[in-house]
Amino acid sequence: MLFCCAKIYHMDNVLVTVVKDVGKSCSSTTVVVDDCAEMIDENDYLGDAFKDGPQKFFLSDEWGSYLSHAGQKFESIADFRDKLRKFAVQSGFHYVLSRNDSIYVNAVCANRDVDHCGWEVLGSVASINQCFYITRFNNVHTCRGMIRNRSHRQLGSKIVRTCIESTVCLNLGLKPREIMSNFKSTYGYEISYKVASRAKKRCVEKMYGSECDSFSMLSWFREAVLETNPGSSVVLEVDESTERFKRVFVAYAGQIQGFKFSLPVLYVDGAFGKSKYKGQILAATGRNGNKGFFPLALCFCDSETEENWLFFFKNLKALLEPQGRIITFISDRGVGLLKAFDLIFPGNPHLYCYHHLRYNLSRKYKNKGGEIVVADVLQKFFKVAYASTEKSFYFHLKNLRDEGGAATIDEFIREIPLEHWCRAFFKGCRYGIMANGIAESFNNWIVAERSLPPFAMLDQTRMKEMKMMSERSVESKSWTTKLTPKMEKRLKEQLDRSRVFRVIASHENVYEVRNDKYSYSVDISTRTCSCVKWQINCFPCAHALAAIQGARLDVYDFIDPYFTAEYYRMCYSFPIAPLSNVDASCSSTEDFILPPVTKRPAGRPKSKRIASAGEKKLIRCGRCNKMGHHNKKSCTEPLNMLL
Repeated sequence: MLFCCAKIYHMDNVLVTVVKDVGKSCSSTTVVVDDCAEMIDENDYLGDAFKDGPQKFFLSDEWGSYLSHAGQKFESIADFRDKLRKFAVQSGFHYVLSRNDSIYVNAVCANRDVDHCGWEVLGSVASINQCFYITRFNNVHTCRGMIRNRSHRQLGSKIVRTCIESTVCLNLGLKPREIMSNFKSTYGYEISYKVASRAKKRCVEKMYGSECDSFSMLSWFREAVLETNPGSSVVLEVDESTERFKRVFVAYAGQIQGFKFSLPVLYVDGAFGKSKYKGQILAATGRNGNKGFFPLALCFCDSETEENWLFFFKNLKALLEPQGRIITFISDRGVGLLKAFDLIFPGNPHLYCYHHLRYNLSRKYKNKGGEIVVADVLQKFFKVAYASTEKSFYFHLKNLRDEGGAATIDEFIREIPLEHWCRAFFKGCRYGIMANGIAESFNNWIVAERSLPPFAMLDQTRMKEMKMMSERSVESKSWTTKLTPKMEKRLKEQLDRSRVFRVIASHENVYEVRNDKYSYSVDISTRTCSCVKWQINCFPCAHALAAIQGARLDVYDFIDPYFTAEYYRMCYSFPIAPLSNVDASCSSTEDFILPPVTKRPAGRPKSKRIASAGEKKLIRCGRCNKMGHHNKKSCTEPLNMLL
């Protein structure tokens, strides 16, 4: 307690007198303590907020020992330059190179001319083993004191690349700001966004080469995939006259075989590349029985044109024809897609994405009406598109024409055949699909890979798909239900709804299902219901389930097999085999492919897809209770209050 008080009141020394009582006599001893800090640690009595806390050690602490003495050996001159930079950063000084060539390196302190500092290091490459040796090293600074700052001007992308290389290899989606934060917490230094971005680019170039060389590596990639994954489809097209890249189509054998057990639907869409040479990524994505996406094929080309879509659909058709299934396609009617699709798949059902149609309709009212008018039109268009019967369709179409103007609506309807977008006129099994959301999900799933050169993009996407297929295969083995988890949950919800219905038999397999207000006709032999939801969703509605249970039949016998756990496991029972590049330099393919000629667009490149105004989700305002794009706080609608 004595020393605590002395420390608190900043006493320089303490006089301590010890009195000993020996019988009838007393003796005393005086001790002077000069420094109270040696007797007590202030952290013992300070609160947690005022304590110094334990010292944190950074990975950069060892950089200060990289240069030690004359005669020190380095693996190469590049290794010496890297360690010299790190030594200067950790020691807190700057240097200049008075000589720097392929053999000699001579570095002196940056303050040599001002303060005549004597720090210097000199070394050269030995011709015998090509190692670098320090021949002269003066590690004494005679300039002003060195202070290690939070950042250092010589802490550039070359140093940062060596520090983050292993991390970037495992996660190419790492963003520059994440690199900045991780570098600060791991190495104790602050780096700029530009340095972090360039360092990541250097890591990718070390892994896959430069962006220009990436196109030549596609020849090796084609050979490697066809050798390790028999049955795959890899088609590479190069302009013979200019030897420039045109396009490449990739589909792995495991995905081709697995697609047989996924739903007979394909989402086709294009996404822009974000590397130096831009390009376009065309993708065909399926859907598994658990409402997840199933990648089937990928194509990288220069742009989204009719010629490139023809190339994509031709190779896609070669994969689908042997399976003998009628595939329903869903698209957003992209540039050149419709003409190419009609030429290659003239008899296949083709659905148009509802969200893109909704956006196209909203463009018809640009500068013609306010936000409220457009919101009302889009709300009525929703009812038209989702109408289950023709009678319901024409009823809602009349309301839409009254709200949006007959001339505008009729012109819009003529542009798009009804069977491509309205549920009431589609004759096939659409599995309840109305939008191209699965394609958008896949494009977002590979958003980091889209920033890479073509070879790196394809290879990283392959590894991502390979990992996903393995994980889903392992996960599905633990399922105990007959259906996939999401479809089992949906079945239980529909069964709960079916409890309110009464079932009356008409004749064999035909039943009337009633509640207090409505009645429905169900034919379990043809799997149809007058509500049309069974036909649209390819999954029994509540009325159908009531009829099936009324007939004392097993409801699982009337569910599409694509929704079963067995089919899901089969989807992912065909793995993508790994690739090995240890003998890539010995490959027989020596094709040199030039990158395509591209023109950089004006302005800053866009890295994210911009959602159009028509694709924004309508919300109900809590103040005016109307559908629109405003909420309670931003609502300016006049209210007609009834007192």
